[in-house]
Amino acid sequence: MSRMKFLFINPKREIEKKNIWSVINSRTPPLGLAVLSAVLEQEGHQTDIVDAAALDLDIPDILSRISPDVDFAGLTATTPEITGATRIAGAIRERFPKLKIIFGGVHPTVFHREMVRDGVCDIVVRGEGERPVLALAQQHPPGSIANLTWRTETGEVKINPQSDQYVDLDGLPLPAYHKLSMEKYHSALGAAIRSPSLGMITSRGCPGACTFCFSGMFGSKVRFMSPGKILEQVLAVQSRYGIREISFYDDTFTANRKRVEELCRLLISRKVDIAWSCFARVDTVEPGILALMKKAGCHQICYGFESADESILKAVNKKINAVKVANAVHWTRKAGIDIRGAFMLGNPGETAGSLRRTVEYAKQLGIQFAMFNITTPFPGTALFDWAVENGFLKHRDWDHYDLAHVVLELPTVPSETVRQFYFRSYREFYLRPFYMLKRLLSLRTWGEMLTYVKVFFGILSLLTARKTKGHA
Repeated sequence: MSRMKFLFINPKREIEKKNIWSVINSRTPPLGLAVLSAVLEQEGHQTDIVDAAALDLDIPDILSRISPDVDFAGLTATTPEITGATRIAGAIRERFPKLKIIFGGVHPTVFHREMVRDGVCDIVVRGEGERPVLALAQQHPPGSIANLTWRTETGEVKINPQSDQYVDLDGLPLPAYHKLSMEKYHSALGAAIRSPSLGMITSRGCPGACTFCFSGMFGSKVRFMSPGKILEQVLAVQSRYGIREISFYDDTFTANRKRVEELCRLLISRKVDIAWSCFARVDTVEPGILALMKKAGCHQICYGFESADESILKAVNKKINAVKVANAVHWTRKAGIDIRGAFMLGNPGETAGSLRRTVEYAKQLGIQFAMFNITTPFPGTALFDWAVENGFLKHRDWDHYDLAHVVLELPTVPSETVRQFYFRSYREFYLRPFYMLKRLLSLRTWGEMLTYVKVFFGILSLLTARKTKGHA
């Protein structure tokens, strides 16, 4: 059997200056593509990765990196990246008409039929990609490969059954970091106190069922990488690339408490000098695990608080309340771990009053950082379906599904009010004299000082960008 040649492309997307993510956004390796590359290389196939996002490559630059002997070009895309990815695919189709184009990722998984039907690509890999892509490399007939949507030579769209088998995360090789420009990657601003830092994902799925998240990408069961495997990956990037901090970007890193405990004990016993942060739910932590995490190097946890209004939390199926939030905040602060809080503005049932209460709530929690995002109904989520069914979706301009534009036209609050509170929330949280003084007095290292200065001037630039657009 001949060996196949794959080129994987991570498209870039432009982030407007009036979007907070233009200030704080992380640059994370395209881990899905890097794992696919490693899996294929393990079987003797040839792969390359073009990370257009990290390298800031335009379409001509991408095309110049494609050799005529490539068999498959694979692109991944979330909703706000899909327009750019589609343009890249069109340019590839024009320049290399015989090359098979594969799409994967959340947005293509949701709109698989349309993308294949409309000729955007030849194949969509729905959900988890390792097995289907390896089967394509092994030249199995497309009709025999689970999770594929594909087009026949006569133009007919075929949708293969979905597999109920999932990859064992411990069985996957280390992502093909050697195919990437590792010096280009870093954690989100405010999430790391050391550099160089790197984002890492050690599980697939989330135990929550919030209406604003797409839970179907990796199946209904949450799967975890073992503590030993995580340690192996941490030590690898530490020794090969000098990484001094890890940002664990799992949806809920603390979903399996026993796993976290084992990992922490491994880091402590091996005396691994690594700082780290993670995402967690307030109902998955308690004092003991937080103290152990701190001892093992954790310095920050990001909790999704979302709203001060419990009726809104129920509407989005968040399943937390003020008591759980208060306990988690108290325990985390007592453990000496900083808190980054995530809040959503413009949820179902939102009013001007609930928006005001959420901003005040964020200020009163005593947390170090806050992120305020405009509620965005991403395709595939229950929130998107609800918005479509009730006529609340303003448009399908995917470029603006970026957490900074109002996409929902709610009957309970004008979209302009939501937009105004987006800017107001950052101004009121970060530009408080007491907050600024307290943060300055709490800084322990020059790295923390530099982070704070960057965040402060980043917020100022966000507000300035808003004014220059005529929205003062």
